Amino acid sequence: MPAALPARETIDRLTAILKRDLKLGSDVPISEQTPLLGGNHDLDSLDVLLLLTSVEREFSIKIPNDAIRRDAFATVATLAGYIEQRRA
Repeated sequence: MPAALPARETIDRLTAILKRDLKLGSDVPISEQTPLLGGNHDLDSLDVLLLLTSVEREFSIKIPNDAIRRDAFATVATLAGYIEQRRA
């Protein structure tokens, strides 16, 4: 059974965090398929740490260091899906 698509609300909240934390500005397009690692917004280790802290605060979840997987950061949609799994 394929994984369910993340909710629009999760995508929108995550997009707002990315734009704020990476200081991208409101006119920079970010979609569900925007790559986080290796794309135009290639996140470095400090960006990932800042993003994780913001995600934990925004979504009231705790992400243990050993639970962080590179595949979760492939795209905005994969990270949103990961967030929803942690919230379940």
